Amino acid sequence: MRNTRQRVSHRRAGNNGTQWLSFSDLMSALLLIFILIMFYIMYQYFDMYEINMAEIARQQFDLDQANASLEEERTKLSEAEAQMVVQQIRLNAAQADLEDAQSVLTAQQDELNAAQSLLEEKEDEIAAQQEQLDALSIQLGDQQSQIDAQQAALDNQQRQLEALVGMRTRIITSLSTALREAAISAQVDPTNGSIALESDVLFELGRYDLSERGERFIDRFLPVYLNVLFSEEYRGYVAEIIIEGHTDSTGSYIDNLELSQQRALAVAAYVLDDDYRGITAEQKRQLRVVATANGRSFSDPVLDANGNEDMDASRRVVFKFRLTDEQMIRQLQAILEEN
Repeated sequence: MRNTRQRVSHRRAGNNGTQWLSFSDLMSALLLIFILIMFYIMYQYFDMYEINMAEIARQQFDLDQANASLEEERTKLSEAEAQMVVQQIRLNAAQADLEDAQSVLTAQQDELNAAQSLLEEKEDEIAAQQEQLDALSIQLGDQQSQIDAQQAALDNQQRQLEALVGMRTRIITSLSTALREAAISAQVDPTNGSIALESDVLFELGRYDLSERGERFIDRFLPVYLNVLFSEEYRGYVAEIIIEGHTDSTGSYIDNLELSQQRALAVAAYVLDDDYRGITAEQKRQLRVVATANGRSFSDPVLDANGNEDMDASRRVVFKFRLTDEQMIRQLQAILEEN
């Protein structure tokens, strides 16, 4: 531009150019300016184009990224939808299980209600039974008191029986000692204290009136016997003295029963007669209270070692005593039956 001006000034100074040339130069300058402007504009356009293209590329990249993200999100959404479907299936299954569980729970609740009702009924029954039990307990306490009282009475009776059992043993021992010391040949049964007197000593064969020999034997035997039984130690325990007549089996039972009764009565009548002096008056009085006379015919024979009847030994008169223990035993049996 500057050179152009210098040439113009030079041309003007030399006055060698024309007016047309000056216009051409101007037009060239203008064209040059236009071209420069066009180059600048095109430069600006391409620059803007590159910028826009870069922006478009960036936006395309962002769009691609966005599309990729969107696709990823769609994939995730699809997976989420699939998971949701699975969850829905599970939820439906869980709902079905819940409904089944609810049905079971309802059935169990019904059973529980029924069991509760049954329990309440049982509690009412237990309460009623408890009332009965309380009443029975009171009754049992009363019965226990009665039982204790009865037990005390039984214990007292037992002690008395034990004393009486020992008493019988002592009486048997005393009788055996007394007869031995008096040299009287009569044996005391060690189990019951009965004493058998041989009939041949007291009576003639087939007779029931006492012989003189029999009377003398009774006179020796009876005082010794009564001195023991009516002693201060034993007389309170003697309830009965029994005179029993026995025969052998010769003849009929009735004939022998009559004979045995007559012999027992003959002995009793002899010792209880008012004129009898073989015992003291007090002994006679006591004997009249407790004495009985019985005939046994041949119902209780004496047997020998071979099991055969001993005729001589079967004919006998037996003195027995009964203590008060037999009466006490009957009382104990009555108490036991009452209990």
